[in-house]
Amino acid sequence: MFVIVGYPRSGKKRVLQELFARKHFFPLKEPITSSVLNGDFVVINMTNRRKRTSVMCSFISRVMQYHAASSASGIIMLSLVLDNGLHDAGEMIRYLNASGYTMHYLVLRSSWSDKQLISDGDLQALKSLVSRGTVHVFEKLVTQSGVRFEQRQEELAEVINEVLGGCS
Repeated sequence: MFVIVGYPRSGKKRVLQELFARKHFFPLKEPITSSVLNGDFVVINMTNRRKRTSVMCSFISRVMQYHAASSASGIIMLSLVLDNGLHDAGEMIRYLNASGYTMHYLVLRSSWSDKQLISDGDLQALKSLVSRGTVHVFEKLVTQSGVRFEQRQEELAEVINEVLGGCS
């Protein structure tokens, strides 16, 4: 399972839309494909910023149970909110640690919409919360640069395909 991580409003949804060349995702329907990614995917395009973390965990569980017999990989988004509130990422990461899935956290260090970067402290906090999985950090500054955004998309696709190639 892949988790696209970034601060709220950092462009995670745009990343999914570009990777799959679509705007809408229906995780309780058939898995989808991408022209740049190998394999089938179940995409959940909501985050813990909009939904309480407990609701997100329940929904992820429901979707993955629905696709249990499928060989599709899951892709979800995680807003890096570390405030111990209802939208805190820590609860979701602990849920994912216990899920039994092999997790790959794809951290978008640079925001698309503004010049905000994930702080070193928040990145370290994320890494310390992850006990089951690998954290891949994408450092490329992409703020409002279509060219750099596209380059980061290519890097993301390369990592996802490399991970999936190792699972065959």
